[in-house]
Amino acid sequence: MRMLLLLALLPVLPVLTACADAFGDQAAQGPGTALGEFHVVGTQTSNTCGEGTLGATRLWEFDVELARDEGALFWDNGAAVIEGVLDEDQMGFSIDGRVVADMRSGDAPPGLPCSVERRDRARGELGSASDDVRRFEATLSYEFTPTAGSRCEDLVAGELSVAPVFAALPCGMAYDLKAKRSALPPE
Repeated sequence: MRMLLLLALLPVLPVLTACADAFGDQAAQGPGTALGEFHVVGTQTSNTCGEGTLGATRLWEFDVELARDEGALFWDNGAAVIEGVLDEDQMGFSIDGRVVADMRSGDAPPGLPCSVERRDRARGELGSASDDVRRFEATLSYEFTPTAGSRCEDLVAGELSVAPVFAALPCGMAYDLKAKRSALPPE
């Protein structure tokens, strides 16, 4: 059950197909000028959460639709449109997000409440300052930290763990993303 809760939160990575909700698949009509659909290949560059934690894999592929407006980049993963900041050069961008998952309520065994905050950060560059963007590159990181007052020791591999979810907490993982446009924006 704990694993399912985290997987639902983690959308864009394989781990985060877990992180896929945050950065994953599907098309939608959103704000701004559409730039098209992009096929993204992510290569894991670091992982202190443990091999395979939350379904994370070393290679991860997904599709995303992008749009831009004055000072904003819109990342549509099919589940939500996430607004990021577009730099003055109209190419550099950053996206920050945060979600908290209740891993265990206070009355559920084996113990005290546990919730984990996931912070998502993407920083990248579009291949063009025009609306004819054919590619982009970015780095994407996820950081997991127990919230204040949480008791999550049983979720970490060790003596107190019954069914560990993490090798360590806090922990994080990062991906290098390379994307190519796979579909033009709708007319």
